[in-house]
Amino acid sequence: MDLDRASRICLRYIRFFGRIPFGRAINRWIHGNKPEGLEKEVFGLDFYNPIGMGAGLDVEGNAYNDINDTGLSFVEVGPMNAKMVRKAIQNCQEDPSNDLLAICIDSDYLECLTLAYDFFDFFVIDLSADPSTEYIDPLLEVRIAENEYKPIIVKLPEYVKGTSLDSIVDYCLMNGVDGMELRSIQQIEQVRETGKGCLPLIANSHLETPEQAEAALNAGASLVAMRTGFVMQGASIIQKTLKYLLKNKQNANITEENTKIEDGSPI
Repeated sequence: MDLDRASRICLRYIRFFGRIPFGRAINRWIHGNKPEGLEKEVFGLDFYNPIGMGAGLDVEGNAYNDINDTGLSFVEVGPMNAKMVRKAIQNCQEDPSNDLLAICIDSDYLECLTLAYDFFDFFVIDLSADPSTEYIDPLLEVRIAENEYKPIIVKLPEYVKGTSLDSIVDYCLMNGVDGMELRSIQQIEQVRETGKGCLPLIANSHLETPEQAEAALNAGASLVAMRTGFVMQGASIIQKTLKYLLKNKQNANITEENTKIEDGSPI
């Protein structure tokens, strides 16, 4: 089935499971995906693994804790406009997030950011409809007046490439944008080269397998969003991917140590 229909079915199941007695506790016990060795700091925030949920699953912002209980290190709700943000804020007040929670905003940018600022950990500004940086300037100005600094991430559609992408990267680096969310490996590689690795990236490119997640991280992403794999294969894909990443990281560390021993370098 198509991704949107699969997402709706997946969300209904997750919400149902979260409402049965002890459902959330059972979910956390089954999917305790916090292996030591995959923690990282990105955007100034602490993520206990590099895998999260991108926008498009919890569109209304009412199942983020149930999704997070499957072992993801962050959940991105939305995409939302101002009317939807007001409802999501009400949900956050009634059911506070138990981990890092992001919101994807695709219209009414300034109003949405102002409304949501106190309730979310970081903000993904979706420029898919019009990838122009003119929407970002007012958001950065509003953030200056806030008591707490929170990351602002720019999300771009896959068709933004070449010099257009380079220009947006330069804007982000010069104006204090905290990172980018990108839809293809090619974009990630280009931004890594243009930005000299100074701009943290989220890969949101229909990742379905552990190998694809690792490829995105190796290309330059700091975090990966695995909505496609999650809704098509179930929450077990998260545990499989984490085990795969941790095993390969440990093997790489062993290889590096052996190389240093052979070269006579200090370990």
